[in-house]
Amino acid sequence: MARAIDRIMARADLKDVTAHTLRHSYASIAGDLGFSDSTIETLIGHVAGTITSKYIHRLDTVLVAAADKVAQTIQRFMSRDS
Repeated sequence: MARAIDRIMARADLKDVTAHTLRHSYASIAGDLGFSDSTIETLIGHVAGTITSKYIHRLDTVLVAAADKVAQTIQRFMSRDS
């Protein structure tokens, strides 16, 4: 069975693109949109592992809004007629 990322890439008709490339692109777009390094780190899973952060589990509305804005921007880029 194909991994989820492989199915996503096939459905989006992305050739010669890796998950690593997508992470870099996502982070770059978030940076272009003005999000801080710490927000981008959290969005892509580079969370600093403090003791306290391991105990606290909450929905961060700023991160959700950031993720939504980056996703909407990527969607606009992908839906443009080339």
